[in-house]
Amino acid sequence: MAAPLDLELRKAFQELQVKNVETQQQLKLLDMQVDQQKKTQQHAKLTMSEITDLPEQTKIYEGIGRMFLLQDKPSVKAVLEGKIKSSEDKIKNLEGSKTYYQKKLKESEDNLREMVAQRQAAKP
Repeated sequence: MAAPLDLELRKAFQELQVKNVETQQQLKLLDMQVDQQKKTQQHAKLTMSEITDLPEQTKIYEGIGRMFLLQDKPSVKAVLEGKIKSSEDKIKNLEGSKTYYQKKLKESEDNLREMVAQRQAAKP
């Protein structure tokens, strides 16, 4: 009777370990995405601070992909403000997802500990 219980426990333990590893990978991916959004936001803020001192009628080149487009200052500022706002929203969403995965990881680790404790308690 102990052998089937031991196999079930081992299988459940392996499943929890796989789940734990997947959750850790998701957390790393979310961290990288948050960092990328912060860099985008910082770049937009820096550009915004640089063009703020220029006169309103100044024409500015805006980088779009691999080309530059000549724009007026207010339209470039609007685009930069949009990028900043978009990055803030994305960071907020990513942080929410990160919190979810951290809770999931903690639950998974607790389940692993509980399973190990049950296994140790079952052995005479």
